[in-house]
Amino acid sequence: MSKFFKRLQTAPFDQEVRSLDASDYFYRIALFMGWTPPKEGLLRWIYCLWTLTTMWLGIVYLPLGLCLTYVKHFDRFTPTEFLTSLQVVINCSGNVIKTCATYSQMWRFRRMNELMSSLDQRCVTPSQRRTFHRMVARANLIVMLFLSTYLGFCFLNLFTSVFAGKAPWQLYNPFVDWRHGHWQLWVASVLEYCVVSIGTMQELISDTYAIVFISLFRCHLAILADRIAHLRQDPERSEWEHYEQLVACIQDHRTIIQCAHIIRPILSITIFAQFMLVGIDLGLAAISILFFPNTIWTIMANVSFIVAICTESFPFCILCEHLIQDSVHVGNALFHSNWIAADRRYKSAVLYFLQRAQQPIQFTAGSIFPISVQSNIAVAKFAFTIITIVNQMNLGEKFFSDRSNGAINP
Repeated sequence: MSKFFKRLQTAPFDQEVRSLDASDYFYRIALFMGWTPPKEGLLRWIYCLWTLTTMWLGIVYLPLGLCLTYVKHFDRFTPTEFLTSLQVVINCSGNVIKTCATYSQMWRFRRMNELMSSLDQRCVTPSQRRTFHRMVARANLIVMLFLSTYLGFCFLNLFTSVFAGKAPWQLYNPFVDWRHGHWQLWVASVLEYCVVSIGTMQELISDTYAIVFISLFRCHLAILADRIAHLRQDPERSEWEHYEQLVACIQDHRTIIQCAHIIRPILSITIFAQFMLVGIDLGLAAISILFFPNTIWTIMANVSFIVAICTESFPFCILCEHLIQDSVHVGNALFHSNWIAADRRYKSAVLYFLQRAQQPIQFTAGSIFPISVQSNIAVAKFAFTIITIVNQMNLGEKFFSDRSNGAINP
């Protein structure tokens, strides 16, 4: 067990660590979900069957099964059960887009790992290694925190529903009817838990890749700024050696910019899909808590869903804002470096580098919204709009009165 969780702890500074290690748990989850097949052999075909199974369950059966339940058994839902199920349905629509986009673009992650391997060799001083090693441990810890948050939502819904005598999401199952007995309830509920967990872990992969690689960008920019601040500080080096160090910094900055260009298209798609759904999901969860009767366990399940939804986008938006500041720090470090007494060739390279460094690394969602905390708050405010509409139109009371009068029929 200690070997499995060793990436969660900061490695000794004399131990070799790579940028690839920061995405260790990310790739382990992707491997479990069937997203990283072997290159050749019989094992590749067996693994592809598992990939097809998880994809079919997560992006086909899960949203389709929930919709079929509404068609066949809508009259059996209580308001809280319906809203809990509807939250998953809406989130599934975004998960289909995000999963397809992320799975089809996995090559971009491998390409970035290849490019950043050259940056790992630049970490030579103790302070640089300390920064790099801590980032690797922090990135893996974030992935595990996401995993516990997402699966915690599924776990809470499973047990709160089963103890109440209901299937958690009432996913359409033509083989096992949870209403026919205690054991059928447990079997159907566990099957639902497995299917929803697969969809949740697919969404986990789509949400954590951004945090892992943006954290890598920030780390390498911080190390680059530290190297730039120490340019021309060693009197024993010649002007040519100082110039070579500057050129190496320019090349490393270009590598980071190239990695940002590689990840930009997939970020635009997945974050745009998340922005479109976050307000609706938060609004439905809040309505379930505020307007309908709940037990402490159903409230905890809804709160865990709210936490999971906020976790999908808010941490990444915060990182994007920090990334912009890190880009600015590189330019400031270059401007304040010891370049005034350098020769003409060195100064020309500094001017070129300074011009490039003044362009911060920024990302947009769907080429429309800048990815920032302000944008995330703006789309999350839509939840208050939904709550206001429900409150003003008394939809909660009308739902109860319609059910008592038999207005809602299958």
